Formats: sequence, C-alpha cells, structure tokens
Amino acid sequence: MEKYTKPSLTYVQQVDLLKKRGLIIGDPAAAERCLKQISYYRLSAYCLPFEVVRHQFKPGVTFEQIIRLYEFDRRLRFLIDEALEVIEISVRAITSHEMAQKYGPFFHEEPKNFFVKFDHAAWVEKVHDEARRSREIFIAHYKRKYDGFPRLPIWVAVEIMSFGSISLMIDHLKREDQLILARQFGLHTSLLMSWLHTFAYVRNICAHHARLWDRKLAIAMVAPKEPRWNDVDPTRLGSVVLAINQFLYRLPIDGEILSGWRKEIVDLFEKTPEVDGLWTSMGLPRRIQEHRLWQEKAPVI
Repeated sequence: MEKYTKPSLTYVQQVDLLKKRGLIIGDPAAAERCLKQISYYRLSAYCLPFEVVRHQFKPGVTFEQIIRLYEFDRRLRFLIDEALEVIEISVRAITSHEMAQKYGPFFHEEPKNFFVKFDHAAWVEKVHDEARRSREIFIAHYKRKYDGFPRLPIWVAVEIMSFGSISLMIDHLKREDQLILARQFGLHTSLLMSWLHTFAYVRNICAHHARLWDRKLAIAMVAPKEPRWNDVDPTRLGSVVLAINQFLYRLPIDGEILSGWRKEIVDLFEKTPEVDGLWTSMGLPRRIQEHRLWQEKAPVI
C-alpha cells in the first residue's frame, strides 16, 4: 500500500487539470461553479465513459457532455426513488393489514410467527431502537398514552421501519404468510422476496445520492424465467426500472400516479446523453421505452 499524497486543488486548478487531460471547457468560470456545487471527486465518476484511458479524454469531449450525463443520472435517481417510495408505502400498508388481521396488532413481536432460523431477537431490537430514536409526533403520543413502549402495533411500527427492515421481515415470514402477500401483489413468492430486497438496496443508493445509471447491483434481483426477460441483465439498473413498472401496475394506486411516472421516465430516456454503450451499461439491448416489458400493460408473472 502507498501513502496518499495528492494535494487539495483550487477550483481554478481543477479546471486546468481537466483541460490538460483533454476535456474541452469553453466557459471556465461556469465549470468552476459546477465543481463548487458538485465537487470534482463526485463528477470524476461521470468522466469514465468519455475517457480513452483513465484521466485521458476522448477527442472532442466537452465539459457540458459530462454535466448532461450527471444531470441524467440525478434525474433518473429522483424518479426511481419516487417510485420506490410509492411501493414502500403500499408494502407497509398491505403487509401490516394482512398480518394484523391474521395474528393481531403485535404479530411482529412474536418469534413463533416467523421462520425458525430467523434471528428475530436482533431484528426486533433494531425495530425497537428505531422507535426509541424516532422524533415523530405519533410515536411520542403512543409513548405517553400506552404501556409497553418500544413495543408498537405493527401498523405503527412499519411507519418507522426502514425499507430494509420491512424487506427482512417479509423475507422471514412463514411460507403461507408470504403466499398471502404474494397474491396481494400478483407476484410469485420468490420474485416478491427478491424484488423487495433489491428495491430496498436501490433506495439506499438513492438516499446516499450515489451514481446509479451504470452501477452493477450488489444485490441483483431475480428475473422471471420467461423469454421476455432473457435480454435483460438482472445485475443492472434497467431490470429494476422494468420491475418497478410491473410492480406499480399491481398496486392499489391512482392510475395517474403510474401514468405520470411512466411519462417522466420516457421523457428522460428520450433525451439520453451521448454516451457510448449507455443502454448496455443499464443491462438492456435497446432503449427501455422500446422494450416489450415496458410496453405491456401489467403482464402476468
């Protein structure tokens, strides 16, 4: 291992360095403002598709092209996070209702209601910790009025659980209870478990404002075993966009929410930045709006 010796550069020096590496910068002052707002280090990740080798840009590449890719990814991250919020809220509501109807308000507090190998004690302690740290008014009200805090009824608990905690809870329900939820969402059980796990992972990426469009997913979703999915790479973001689209069709939401989100996705993808292999980096053979899975209305899975 070597010692880190790179010095901190001023914004002027950062612009000069990019110029030396072959990037065309027509307005240095505007570039400095962008670097001040975004940071050189964050923006450098978006330079990669435009480089011949590391730190050497292809001929003719402009600073504006880098910014267009950055803005494309920022907008894509916003739209993905927006859809995952809708999915998460529906999953919270449906799961808490179905399980409370079957087991009662505190079903999640009982290890007997879960798969035997589930580390229920560790999971429920994390939920209790989330309750203790919450500053929500409804939590303060419950704590003042009822005994047993931080134990909460499931319909209250899900409101302070992270998406990851909810996904983990569903993943360790008994098989018959997973089937109850799978029927509610119109998915096979294995797909529901996998997709929720991947959705939670992607939402965490969005929460940290990390690069998304060309990421290889550490938690890849399971793709349905059918020909329509054969040309989709489940380790790339394109598979998540298609899965979100199909999931939204199965939720009891206003149709305008779905149609509005789909329109914004298509509008964004109609104006993709000029990047070699953009769709391949997203795990798709062509533009997503041309894919059969995008064009079908709530295909059966």
